[in-house]
Amino acid sequence: MIKKILLAVLLILTVGIAVAVYINYPKLSIISSYAAKKMCSCTFIAERSQASIQNHDLGITPLKFSSTKIDRAQKRVTSSVYGLNAKTAEYRGKLGCVLIQGEDDYNIKYPDDKDLTSNLSDINYPYGDNMEWINTTGIDHNQVKKTVNEAFDPDGGMTSKWTRAVVVLHKDSIIYEQYADGYDADTELLGWSMTKSIINTWVGMMVKDGVINIDDNNLFPEWSNDERKNISLNNLLQMSSGLDWSEVYSEISPATKMLYDSEDNAQVARAQGLEATVGNHWEYSSGTTNIISGYLRDQFSAHNDYLRFPYERIFSKLNMDNTTIECDESGTYIGSSYCYATPRDWARFGTLYLNDGVWNQERLLPEGWVDYTKSIVPDSNGKYGAHFWTNGGGAMYPEAPYDMFSCNGYEGQLVAIIPSKDLVIVRMGLNSGFDFNSLLSGISDAVE
Repeated sequence: MIKKILLAVLLILTVGIAVAVYINYPKLSIISSYAAKKMCSCTFIAERSQASIQNHDLGITPLKFSSTKIDRAQKRVTSSVYGLNAKTAEYRGKLGCVLIQGEDDYNIKYPDDKDLTSNLSDINYPYGDNMEWINTTGIDHNQVKKTVNEAFDPDGGMTSKWTRAVVVLHKDSIIYEQYADGYDADTELLGWSMTKSIINTWVGMMVKDGVINIDDNNLFPEWSNDERKNISLNNLLQMSSGLDWSEVYSEISPATKMLYDSEDNAQVARAQGLEATVGNHWEYSSGTTNIISGYLRDQFSAHNDYLRFPYERIFSKLNMDNTTIECDESGTYIGSSYCYATPRDWARFGTLYLNDGVWNQERLLPEGWVDYTKSIVPDSNGKYGAHFWTNGGGAMYPEAPYDMFSCNGYEGQLVAIIPSKDLVIVRMGLNSGFDFNSLLSGISDAVE
């Protein structure tokens, strides 16, 4: 009798485990893909240790159940969950780490290794690399230092606030910066959705070149026979395309399928149907940004010219020499999510927008582009412009200046641009619930 009971219990447990595996097996692919991609990028771009990456970036449930193997000779990382559903990412230089879905059907490589380093060691930051500290007037430096220090966990550790770096610029000069243990001014950190704002820059530059217009519609052949033909580039920039989307990462969704289970991110997003009237409904969507990235790719007669563009026209121009934007297996930049840069380089990027699209007396963005960028989109509750976030009426950060606009990313990445105070504030970390109000208000209040 006892044996029968034990066999019945064992059978129930076996069935239960089988059902659990069946239900959750698709999610294992997402976990493995995320872990492989993250471990690869943080190893070969940020040059961090495997232990640091596993404990910090992959240390939460369910990511902590992943295990990774790093092949440094081939610059490949393979991750799995208890040996199941293994995924591989491979480092491709300026293209970052490419997630491979099965066999590599494209073998995309950056077209050349031309040195784009600015080598401006005698010119002061941000236009060069000389870090001469300028003691600007009208600033309570003690308050700035105190506010920034309070943004970090004690003794440079990672316990609750999880801040990795803060850089503060006033009138184009760094007035204070601080880093957690294990991170410094040379560590390239993932901006997540701050990458979307780089796509804004790319579009702006091509508008200035006269190649595209934000009112262009009928963007793709497969949209020409339905209402999607009415979606304009402006609708995409303002997240008001009306395309069906679910920006959810805790389950299988269009967002996770796009980023972690697809060779072509833009194609996954472009295949979505409409859920709302074009131009009448704001909905945050990483898919939208990758659609734009794919559209930009279509404007180049040669794929290599597309691959070169962000490095030669954006990063090199802004002296962002320690910046890497990553692509998918098909060779389209993942503009929604994957740009690594040092905190100082992220601050350089913010400076372009602080100065109305002018860099070192040269206009890089069309006149009026920054105003367009920070103009609040209807139905966004005062929070969104064109691939930048806005703070109209304190919608995002009630205690921060209302003219602030920003690049925001998952886990609390931020490049805050405050024209009224001539400030750019960068915060990089691993805590989306971080108290930005205290950081932003404490620094801005310290500036006359």
